[in-house]
Amino acid sequence: MNHNKFVATFFIIAGIMILADVYFYFGIKSKLSRKWRITYLIVSALTISFMIFSTVAYLNGYKLPPFLRIYVFGITFCINISKILGCIWLLIDDLRRLFKFAKAKITSDKVALEGGIPRKKFLQLGALGTFGVLFSTFIYGIVRGGYNYSIHTVSLKLKNLPKNFEGLKIVQISDMHVGSFLSSDPLEDAFKMIAELNPDVVFFTGDLVNDITEEALPHQEVLKKLKAKHGVYSILGNHDYGDYVYNDSMPDYLEKKAHNKTLMQQVHREAGWDLLLNEHRELVIGDQKISIIGIENWGSGRFAKYGDMKKAMASVDPDTVKLLLSHDPSHWDAQVRPFHPEVDVSFAGHTHGMQFGIETKFFRFSPVQWRYDQWAGLYEKGHQQIYVNRGLGFVGYPGRVGISPEITLITLERA
Repeated sequence: MNHNKFVATFFIIAGIMILADVYFYFGIKSKLSRKWRITYLIVSALTISFMIFSTVAYLNGYKLPPFLRIYVFGITFCINISKILGCIWLLIDDLRRLFKFAKAKITSDKVALEGGIPRKKFLQLGALGTFGVLFSTFIYGIVRGGYNYSIHTVSLKLKNLPKNFEGLKIVQISDMHVGSFLSSDPLEDAFKMIAELNPDVVFFTGDLVNDITEEALPHQEVLKKLKAKHGVYSILGNHDYGDYVYNDSMPDYLEKKAHNKTLMQQVHREAGWDLLLNEHRELVIGDQKISIIGIENWGSGRFAKYGDMKKAMASVDPDTVKLLLSHDPSHWDAQVRPFHPEVDVSFAGHTHGMQFGIETKFFRFSPVQWRYDQWAGLYEKGHQQIYVNRGLGFVGYPGRVGISPEITLITLERA
Protein backbone atom coordinates (compact mmCIF):
# COMPACT_ATOMS: atom_id res chain seq x y z
CA MET A 1 0.00 0.00 0.00
CA ASN A 2 1.52 3.37 -1.00
CA HIS A 3 1.71 6.42 1.25
CA ASN A 4 -1.41 8.20 -0.04
CA LYS A 5 -3.57 5.09 0.10
CA PHE A 6 -2.40 4.39 3.63
CA VAL A 7 -3.25 7.93 4.78
CA ALA A 8 -6.69 7.76 3.14
CA THR A 9 -7.38 4.35 4.69
CA PHE A 10 -6.27 5.60 8.09
CA PHE A 11 -8.61 8.60 8.02
CA ILE A 12 -11.55 6.41 6.98
CA ILE A 13 -10.91 3.88 9.77
CA ALA A 14 -10.17 6.61 12.33
CA GLY A 15 -13.37 8.43 11.34
CA ILE A 16 -15.45 5.27 11.80
CA MET A 17 -13.88 4.58 15.18
CA ILE A 18 -14.40 8.14 16.44
CA LEU A 19 -18.02 8.24 15.26
CA ALA A 20 -18.67 4.86 16.89
CA ASP A 21 -17.03 6.07 20.08
CA VAL A 22 -19.21 9.21 20.26
CA TYR A 23 -22.35 7.29 19.33
CA PHE A 24 -21.67 4.61 21.95
CA TYR A 25 -21.00 7.21 24.65
CA PHE A 26 -24.21 9.14 24.11
CA GLY A 27 -26.12 5.87 23.88
CA ILE A 28 -25.05 4.56 27.28
CA LYS A 29 -24.07 7.66 29.27
CA SER A 30 -27.38 7.74 31.15
CA LYS A 31 -26.37 4.38 32.63
CA LEU A 32 -23.01 5.68 33.83
CA SER A 33 -22.22 7.57 36.99
CA ARG A 34 -20.29 10.83 36.74
CA LYS A 35 -17.08 9.03 37.71
CA TRP A 36 -17.50 6.44 34.95
CA ARG A 37 -18.36 9.10 32.35
CA ILE A 38 -15.11 10.90 33.10
CA THR A 39 -13.21 7.59 32.96
CA TYR A 40 -14.83 6.77 29.61
CA LEU A 41 -13.84 10.14 28.12
CA ILE A 42 -10.26 9.88 29.39
CA VAL A 43 -9.82 6.36 27.98
CA SER A 44 -11.34 7.43 24.65
CA ALA A 45 -9.02 10.43 24.44
CA LEU A 46 -6.00 8.22 25.21
CA THR A 47 -6.89 5.54 22.64
CA ILE A 48 -7.58 8.08 19.89
CA SER A 49 -4.38 9.98 20.71
CA PHE A 50 -2.35 6.78 20.63
CA MET A 51 -3.86 5.80 17.29
CA ILE A 52 -2.90 9.17 15.79
CA PHE A 53 0.55 9.11 17.40
CA SER A 54 1.38 5.60 16.17
CA THR A 55 0.24 6.45 12.64
CA VAL A 56 2.33 9.63 12.51
CA ALA A 57 5.32 7.66 13.82
CA TYR A 58 4.81 5.01 11.13
CA LEU A 59 4.56 7.63 8.35
CA ASN A 60 7.80 9.21 9.54
CA GLY A 61 9.65 5.89 9.58
CA TYR A 62 9.85 5.60 13.36
CA LYS A 63 9.17 2.15 14.77
CA LEU A 64 7.57 2.21 18.20
CA PRO A 65 8.98 -0.01 20.98
CA PRO A 66 7.51 -3.53 20.83
CA PHE A 67 5.31 -3.17 23.92
CA LEU A 68 3.61 -0.06 22.51
CA ARG A 69 3.45 -1.42 18.96
CA ILE A 70 2.03 -4.79 19.93
CA TYR A 71 0.21 -4.70 23.25
CA VAL A 72 -0.90 -1.08 23.66
CA PHE A 73 -2.09 -1.17 20.06
CA GLY A 74 -3.80 -4.49 20.79
CA ILE A 75 -5.67 -3.13 23.80
CA THR A 76 -6.68 -0.07 21.76
CA PHE A 77 -8.03 -2.44 19.13
CA CYS A 78 -9.96 -4.42 21.76
CA ILE A 79 -11.59 -1.30 23.17
CA ASN A 80 -12.61 0.09 19.79
CA ILE A 81 -13.93 -3.13 18.24
CA SER A 82 -15.91 -3.87 21.41
CA LYS A 83 -17.53 -0.42 21.22
CA ILE A 84 -18.33 -0.82 17.52
CA LEU A 85 -20.06 -4.15 18.10
CA GLY A 86 -21.84 -2.77 21.16
CA CYS A 87 -23.26 -0.01 18.94
CA ILE A 88 -25.38 -2.63 17.17
CA TRP A 89 -27.77 -2.70 20.15
CA LEU A 90 -28.04 1.09 20.16
CA LEU A 91 -28.57 1.19 16.42
CA ILE A 92 -31.44 -1.30 16.72
CA ASP A 93 -33.12 0.93 19.26
CA ASP A 94 -32.55 4.11 17.27
CA LEU A 95 -34.04 2.49 14.17
CA ARG A 96 -37.02 1.42 16.27
CA ARG A 97 -37.44 4.95 17.56
CA LEU A 98 -37.07 6.42 14.07
CA PHE A 99 -39.75 4.06 12.75
CA LYS A 100 -42.13 5.03 15.55
CA PHE A 101 -41.45 8.71 14.99
CA ALA A 102 -42.09 8.43 11.24
CA LYS A 103 -45.28 6.46 11.86
CA ALA A 104 -46.49 9.07 14.35
CA LYS A 105 -45.84 11.89 11.89
CA ILE A 106 -47.62 10.09 9.06
CA THR A 107 -50.65 9.18 11.19
CA SER A 108 -50.63 12.52 13.06
CA ASP A 109 -50.45 10.67 16.37
CA LYS A 110 -49.84 13.72 18.63
CA VAL A 111 -49.84 11.61 21.78
CA ALA A 112 -46.89 9.58 20.50
CA LEU A 113 -45.03 12.72 19.48
CA GLU A 114 -45.67 14.60 22.72
CA GLY A 115 -44.84 11.59 24.85
CA GLY A 116 -41.57 11.03 23.08
CA ILE A 117 -39.95 7.65 22.46
CA PRO A 118 -37.79 6.67 25.45
CA ARG A 119 -34.74 4.48 24.88
CA LYS A 120 -35.27 0.89 25.96
CA LYS A 121 -33.18 0.19 29.04
CA PHE A 122 -32.51 -3.38 28.13
CA LEU A 123 -30.90 -2.28 24.84
CA GLN A 124 -28.59 0.05 26.73
CA LEU A 125 -27.71 -2.79 29.05
CA GLY A 126 -27.25 -5.03 26.01
CA ALA A 127 -24.75 -2.55 24.54
CA LEU A 128 -22.85 -2.34 27.83
CA GLY A 129 -22.97 -6.11 28.27
CA THR A 130 -21.69 -6.71 24.72
CA PHE A 131 -18.83 -4.29 25.30
CA GLY A 132 -17.93 -5.90 28.64
CA VAL A 133 -18.06 -9.49 27.40
CA LEU A 134 -16.13 -8.79 24.20
CA PHE A 135 -13.49 -6.67 25.92
CA SER A 136 -12.98 -9.32 28.62
CA THR A 137 -12.75 -12.04 25.97
CA PHE A 138 -10.21 -10.10 23.94
CA ILE A 139 -8.07 -9.43 27.02
CA TYR A 140 -8.16 -13.12 27.93
CA GLY A 141 -7.04 -13.89 24.36
CA ILE A 142 -4.06 -11.59 24.87
CA VAL A 143 -3.06 -12.90 28.29
CA ARG A 144 -3.61 -16.60 27.63
CA GLY A 145 -4.79 -17.45 24.12
CA GLY A 146 -1.76 -16.27 22.15
CA TYR A 147 0.57 -18.82 23.77
CA ASN A 148 -1.78 -21.74 24.34
CA TYR A 149 -0.06 -24.02 21.80
CA SER A 150 -2.02 -27.03 20.65
CA ILE A 151 -0.85 -30.10 18.73
CA HIS A 152 -3.06 -31.26 15.87
CA THR A 153 -2.44 -34.85 14.78
CA VAL A 154 -3.17 -35.75 11.15
CA SER A 155 -2.82 -38.97 9.17
CA LEU A 156 -2.13 -38.18 5.54
CA LYS A 157 -2.93 -41.03 3.15
CA LEU A 158 -1.05 -41.06 -0.17
CA LYS A 159 -1.70 -43.57 -2.91
CA ASN A 160 1.82 -43.75 -4.34
CA LEU A 161 3.81 -43.24 -1.15
CA PRO A 162 7.07 -45.28 -1.25
CA LYS A 163 7.27 -47.94 1.42
CA ASN A 164 10.35 -46.35 3.05
CA PHE A 165 8.31 -43.20 3.77
CA GLU A 166 5.41 -44.94 5.47
CA GLY A 167 5.12 -43.55 8.98
CA LEU A 168 7.28 -40.48 8.19
CA LYS A 169 6.53 -37.80 10.79
CA ILE A 170 6.28 -34.24 9.48
CA VAL A 171 5.80 -31.32 11.83
CA GLN A 172 4.35 -28.26 10.17
CA ILE A 173 4.41 -24.81 11.71
CA SER A 174 3.60 -21.51 10.08
CA ASP A 175 3.27 -17.78 10.68
CA MET A 176 5.63 -17.36 13.62
CA HIS A 177 5.52 -13.55 13.39
CA VAL A 178 8.42 -13.25 15.80
CA GLY A 179 8.11 -9.45 15.70
CA SER A 180 5.09 -9.90 17.98
CA PHE A 181 7.11 -11.56 20.76
CA LEU A 182 8.66 -9.45 23.50
CA SER A 183 11.11 -12.27 24.24
CA SER A 184 12.16 -15.62 22.80
CA ASP A 185 10.47 -17.59 25.59
CA PRO A 186 7.32 -18.43 23.57
CA LEU A 187 9.48 -19.83 20.77
CA GLU A 188 11.50 -21.84 23.27
CA ASP A 189 8.31 -23.39 24.61
CA ALA A 190 6.98 -24.22 21.14
CA PHE A 191 10.28 -25.72 19.96
CA LYS A 192 10.49 -27.91 23.07
CA MET A 193 7.06 -29.30 22.24
CA ILE A 194 8.23 -29.96 18.67
CA ALA A 195 11.42 -31.69 19.84
CA GLU A 196 9.34 -34.02 22.02
CA LEU A 197 7.44 -35.11 18.89
CA ASN A 198 10.76 -36.33 17.41
CA PRO A 199 9.90 -35.27 13.84
CA ASP A 200 11.60 -36.70 10.76
CA VAL A 201 10.99 -33.47 8.83
CA VAL A 202 9.83 -29.96 9.72
CA PHE A 203 7.98 -27.69 7.29
CA PHE A 204 7.81 -23.97 8.02
CA THR A 205 5.32 -22.38 5.66
CA GLY A 206 6.16 -18.69 5.85
CA ASP A 207 5.74 -15.38 7.71
CA LEU A 208 8.70 -15.47 10.04
CA VAL A 209 8.31 -11.75 10.80
CA ASN A 210 5.67 -9.02 10.83
CA ASP A 211 7.33 -6.29 8.79
CA ILE A 212 11.11 -6.52 8.31
CA THR A 213 13.78 -9.19 8.72
CA GLU A 214 15.52 -7.33 11.54
CA GLU A 215 12.70 -8.47 13.84
CA ALA A 216 14.12 -12.01 13.66
CA LEU A 217 17.67 -11.09 14.68
CA PRO A 218 17.07 -11.15 18.48
CA HIS A 219 15.66 -14.69 18.12
CA GLN A 220 18.38 -16.21 15.94
CA GLU A 221 19.85 -18.47 18.60
CA VAL A 222 16.45 -19.92 19.43
CA LEU A 223 15.57 -20.43 15.75
CA LYS A 224 18.58 -22.74 15.50
CA LYS A 225 16.88 -25.10 17.98
CA LEU A 226 14.19 -26.04 15.46
CA LYS A 227 15.55 -29.35 14.13
CA ALA A 228 14.45 -32.61 12.54
CA LYS A 229 16.10 -35.88 11.52
CA HIS A 230 15.90 -35.13 7.79
CA GLY A 231 15.99 -31.35 8.02
CA VAL A 232 13.85 -28.22 8.22
CA TYR A 233 12.38 -26.92 4.94
CA SER A 234 11.05 -23.37 4.81
CA ILE A 235 9.45 -20.83 2.49
CA LEU A 236 8.59 -17.13 2.64
CA GLY A 237 5.20 -15.60 3.40
CA ASN A 238 3.71 -12.25 2.41
CA HIS A 239 5.10 -10.54 5.53
CA ASP A 240 8.68 -11.65 4.84
CA TYR A 241 9.41 -9.32 1.90
CA GLY A 242 9.17 -5.94 3.64
CA ASP A 243 6.28 -4.97 1.36
CA TYR A 244 4.31 -3.43 4.23
CA VAL A 245 7.16 -1.08 5.15
CA TYR A 246 9.14 -0.45 1.96
CA ASN A 247 6.83 0.92 -0.74
CA ASP A 248 7.06 2.95 -3.92
CA SER A 249 6.69 6.24 -1.99
CA MET A 250 10.34 5.76 -0.90
CA PRO A 251 13.06 6.70 -3.39
CA ASP A 252 15.26 3.72 -2.44
CA TYR A 253 12.56 1.17 -1.62
CA LEU A 254 13.82 -1.40 -4.15
CA GLU A 255 17.24 -1.45 -2.52
CA LYS A 256 15.68 -1.77 0.94
CA LYS A 257 13.48 -4.65 -0.20
CA ALA A 258 16.47 -6.38 -1.76
CA HIS A 259 18.41 -5.97 1.49
CA ASN A 260 15.44 -7.31 3.46
CA LYS A 261 15.26 -10.44 1.32
CA THR A 262 19.01 -11.04 1.41
CA LEU A 263 19.01 -10.74 5.19
CA MET A 264 15.97 -13.03 5.39
CA GLN A 265 17.79 -15.71 3.42
CA GLN A 266 20.74 -15.33 5.77
CA VAL A 267 18.52 -15.79 8.84
CA HIS A 268 17.07 -19.02 7.42
CA ARG A 269 20.51 -20.27 6.44
CA GLU A 270 22.08 -19.53 9.85
CA ALA A 271 19.15 -21.27 11.56
CA GLY A 272 20.01 -24.36 9.53
CA TRP A 273 16.80 -24.28 7.50
CA ASP A 274 16.63 -25.13 3.81
CA LEU A 275 14.82 -22.13 2.31
CA LEU A 276 13.06 -23.02 -0.96
CA LEU A 277 12.68 -20.10 -3.37
CA ASN A 278 10.75 -21.47 -6.34
CA GLU A 279 12.77 -24.68 -6.24
CA HIS A 280 12.60 -28.25 -5.02
CA ARG A 281 14.57 -30.85 -3.10
CA GLU A 282 14.56 -34.63 -3.15
CA LEU A 283 14.25 -36.36 0.20
CA VAL A 284 15.92 -39.76 -0.08
CA ILE A 285 15.48 -42.66 2.35
CA GLY A 286 17.25 -45.83 1.28
CA ASP A 287 16.73 -46.26 -2.43
CA GLN A 288 13.43 -44.32 -2.54
CA LYS A 289 12.61 -40.64 -2.66
CA ILE A 290 9.89 -38.00 -2.59
CA SER A 291 9.97 -34.39 -3.85
CA ILE A 292 9.57 -31.34 -1.60
CA ILE A 293 8.70 -28.22 -3.58
CA GLY A 294 8.68 -24.71 -2.18
CA ILE A 295 7.49 -21.54 -3.86
CA GLU A 296 7.63 -17.92 -2.88
CA ASN A 297 4.46 -16.19 -1.78
CA TRP A 298 1.56 -16.27 -4.21
CA GLY A 299 -1.80 -14.99 -3.03
CA SER A 300 -5.01 -14.12 -4.81
CA GLY A 301 -6.36 -10.58 -4.82
CA ARG A 302 -4.10 -7.83 -3.49
CA PHE A 303 -1.37 -10.15 -2.22
CA ALA A 304 1.99 -10.30 -3.98
CA LYS A 305 2.58 -13.02 -6.54
CA TYR A 306 6.26 -13.92 -6.33
CA GLY A 307 5.65 -17.66 -6.67
CA ASP A 308 6.67 -19.37 -9.89
CA MET A 309 5.37 -22.93 -10.14
CA LYS A 310 6.94 -23.53 -13.54
CA LYS A 311 10.37 -22.71 -12.17
CA ALA A 312 9.82 -24.67 -8.96
CA MET A 313 8.63 -27.77 -10.81
CA ALA A 314 11.43 -27.74 -13.37
CA SER A 315 13.24 -31.09 -13.44
CA VAL A 316 11.08 -32.61 -10.68
CA ASP A 317 10.98 -36.38 -11.10
CA PRO A 318 7.47 -37.09 -12.45
CA ASP A 319 7.31 -40.45 -10.67
CA THR A 320 7.80 -39.10 -7.13
CA VAL A 321 5.20 -38.12 -4.55
CA LYS A 322 5.16 -34.31 -4.55
CA LEU A 323 4.70 -32.21 -1.42
CA LEU A 324 4.27 -28.48 -2.05
CA LEU A 325 4.98 -25.72 0.47
CA SER A 326 2.96 -22.62 -0.51
CA HIS A 327 2.14 -19.99 2.11
CA ASP A 328 -1.25 -18.75 0.91
CA PRO A 329 -4.00 -21.41 0.58
CA SER A 330 -5.74 -19.43 -2.18
CA HIS A 331 -2.88 -20.59 -4.42
CA TRP A 332 -4.26 -24.14 -4.28
CA ASP A 333 -7.52 -23.43 -6.09
CA ALA A 334 -6.05 -20.69 -8.28
CA GLN A 335 -2.99 -22.47 -9.69
CA VAL A 336 -2.14 -25.82 -8.13
CA ARG A 337 -5.33 -27.75 -8.78
CA PRO A 338 -6.07 -26.37 -12.28
CA PHE A 339 -2.54 -26.53 -13.67
CA HIS A 340 -0.52 -28.94 -11.51
CA PRO A 341 -2.52 -32.11 -10.86
CA GLU A 342 0.78 -33.89 -10.24
CA VAL A 343 1.08 -32.17 -6.82
CA ASP A 344 -0.19 -34.61 -4.19
CA VAL A 345 -0.35 -32.42 -1.09
CA SER A 346 0.02 -28.69 -0.42
CA PHE A 347 0.99 -27.24 2.96
CA ALA A 348 -0.10 -23.67 3.70
CA GLY A 349 -0.68 -21.17 6.52
CA HIS A 350 -1.44 -17.45 6.20
CA THR A 351 -5.03 -17.35 7.52
CA HIS A 352 -4.27 -17.73 11.28
CA GLY A 353 -7.89 -18.91 11.50
CA MET A 354 -8.24 -15.11 11.86
CA GLN A 355 -7.09 -15.71 15.48
CA PHE A 356 -10.76 -15.64 16.40
CA GLY A 357 -13.45 -18.28 16.11
CA ILE A 358 -15.11 -21.36 17.53
CA GLU A 359 -13.86 -24.91 17.10
CA THR A 360 -15.58 -27.94 18.56
CA LYS A 361 -15.84 -31.57 17.52
CA PHE A 362 -19.09 -30.91 15.65
CA PHE A 363 -18.89 -27.25 14.67
CA ARG A 364 -16.32 -24.66 13.74
CA PHE A 365 -16.55 -21.09 12.58
CA SER A 366 -14.26 -18.16 11.93
CA PRO A 367 -14.98 -14.99 9.92
CA VAL A 368 -11.92 -15.85 7.80
CA GLN A 369 -13.95 -18.58 6.07
CA TRP A 370 -15.81 -15.82 4.22
CA ARG A 371 -12.50 -14.99 2.54
CA TYR A 372 -10.79 -18.40 2.21
CA ASP A 373 -12.42 -21.69 1.23
CA GLN A 374 -9.53 -23.54 2.86
CA TRP A 375 -8.76 -21.80 6.14
CA ALA A 376 -7.79 -24.42 8.75
CA GLY A 377 -7.13 -28.15 8.71
CA LEU A 378 -7.16 -30.79 5.96
CA TYR A 379 -9.11 -30.45 2.71
CA GLU A 380 -9.38 -32.82 -0.25
CA LYS A 381 -10.62 -32.37 -3.82
CA GLY A 382 -10.23 -35.25 -6.19
CA HIS A 383 -6.85 -36.86 -5.61
CA GLN A 384 -5.24 -33.68 -4.21
CA GLN A 385 -5.08 -32.50 -0.61
CA ILE A 386 -4.11 -29.34 1.27
CA TYR A 387 -3.39 -28.80 4.94
CA VAL A 388 -3.77 -25.23 6.28
CA ASN A 389 -1.93 -24.60 9.54
CA ARG A 390 -3.53 -22.12 11.97
CA GLY A 391 -0.21 -20.43 12.68
CA LEU A 392 2.13 -20.34 15.66
CA GLY A 393 2.19 -16.61 16.34
CA PHE A 394 -0.09 -13.62 15.91
CA VAL A 395 -0.13 -10.24 14.19
CA GLY A 396 -2.35 -7.19 14.59
CA TYR A 397 -4.44 -8.39 17.52
CA PRO A 398 -1.81 -9.74 19.98
CA GLY A 399 -3.68 -12.84 21.01
CA ARG A 400 -6.15 -15.55 20.01
CA VAL A 401 -9.71 -16.38 20.97
CA GLY A 402 -11.02 -19.85 20.17
CA ILE A 403 -8.36 -20.57 17.53
CA SER A 404 -5.25 -21.80 19.31
CA PRO A 405 -1.72 -21.46 17.90
CA GLU A 406 -0.94 -24.71 16.15
CA ILE A 407 1.80 -27.30 15.87
CA THR A 408 0.77 -29.97 13.37
CA LEU A 409 2.07 -33.53 13.54
CA ILE A 410 1.45 -35.19 10.16
CA THR A 411 2.11 -38.88 9.65
CA LEU A 412 2.37 -40.18 6.09
CA GLU A 413 0.53 -43.39 5.33
CA ARG A 414 0.06 -45.50 2.23
CA ALA A 415 -3.51 -45.47 1.03
